[in-house]
Order: sequence, then structure tokens, then C-alpha cells
Amino acid sequence: MNLIFAAKSLLVTRAATGDGWYLPDSAQLQNLSYQPSLIQVDGINILGSISPDVDLSLLPELRLVNLRQALNFFGMEMIEKIIHAEQMLFYQETNRYCSTCGQATSLSTLGKWLHCGHCEHEIYPRISPAMIVAVTHGNKLLMAQANHFAPEMWSVLAGFCEVGESLEQTVHREVFEEVGIKIKNVQYWGSQYWPFPNSLMIAFTAEYESGEIVLDTTEMRAAGFFAKNEIPGRPSTHLSIASRLIDDFIAKH
Repeated sequence: MNLIFAAKSLLVTRAATGDGWYLPDSAQLQNLSYQPSLIQVDGINILGSISPDVDLSLLPELRLVNLRQALNFFGMEMIEKIIHAEQMLFYQETNRYCSTCGQATSLSTLGKWLHCGHCEHEIYPRISPAMIVAVTHGNKLLMAQANHFAPEMWSVLAGFCEVGESLEQTVHREVFEEVGIKIKNVQYWGSQYWPFPNSLMIAFTAEYESGEIVLDTTEMRAAGFFAKNEIPGRPSTHLSIASRLIDDFIAKH
């Protein structure tokens, strides 16, 4: 498969029948100029990157689609490969120079990470752990809208771990900071790598314990508990772990 990215967008092509979107083949890319990737991932042909404002008017069959939306075009196996490729390319593009001595980096001997030949510094991909949690109150689920969400989008709560915290401490802190309630019975549910920006999402379930919802308005614009037939909106990517947590709640209630 041929993968070309432009920032957080993926280059795709629509089927001749107009039914669905696919990754472009080599013939469709013959006349496209792009910055080639040095990074190789097993089973993935990461061709490289192009400018987000590239003129594709001479290649009308090709389209740049926001990565969150583009992930909806594929199944989970392909999504994982696309995410892996995009993150490795992002890693390469944001670590072109050594943070220790400032010299240009290159691929390590094994070809899996970047290396500085001048000072021997190894630069590994950054992974940021974050929690995401489905909080229930009886037969209702806590849903919220962050300030940066589109008007129709709602999701469960999520947040990055801070230095010195356990994942469970992050869950309790983020829920209290964002909506002002205390929770109990925090249980691990699953995980998913998520490239916005470079997050390892660790999912939990939890139960409401006490308190009234009080929003941190610097981050959130709305929140509430909703029955499964009252869910006000969904995450934009249907196979995200946030969406799967919501599906799990609906199936069990």
C-alpha cells in the first residue's frame, strides 16, 4: 500500500464507481512530487509527505482527507498500519536534527529509530500515555464536549498523564478537574495507539461516586449523564477506542 501524508491528512483516491475511498496505486502517483521517507515499517510502503497546500488540480482522482475522517474508510487492521506509518513519518520529520549537538540525524543500523552519527545520541519515537474513561451512573454514561470539538461531537473523558502519576491517579484527577465529580471502581478496559498527536490511549471504566457536575470551562463546554437512547453525539472516528467504549456501554445497558 502506498501512503502519502500531508501533516494530519492522508492522500486517497475514490473508486471509479464512486463507491468508497482507497489508497492510491503507484500509477496514480507517477506525476506527484513528494518528500520521500527514510523510515521503513514492515509491510508498509511509506512513500513520504507533501505540502498540505499542494495543487492537485492536475490529479483530480486524488484527494487529501483529514486523517480522523480518512480512518473511517478502512478496517481496524489497515487503520493500525496507517497510524503506525503516519507516526513514524511524523517522528522522522520532527527529529531531523539531534537535540544534543544539533547535527543532522540518520537511520540507525537496524533502521527502526534515528541516530546521531556525531555524538552517538539515539532518538526514539515519542509516545505520550493518556487515559480515557467511561464513567457510568446507574444506567447512564458521562458524555462531554471539549471546547475544541465540533458542535455535533461528544465523547467520554480523556486526558494525558502527568509526571509522577499512575494511570489510575490520572483517571481520578482528570475526571475531577474536568467535571468536578469523584469516581470509584476504576477498571482497565483496553488500549489503542492514537496519532493525535502521539498518544497511547489506555481505556478504563469507572462508576460515579459523589459530587455535582461543575465544568472546567477552559477545557469543556458541556457534560452530562445520558441513557443509551439519549447519547447526544459520537466521536468522529467510528473505530476509535472512545467510540468502542460508548458501544460497549450501549451493548450492556
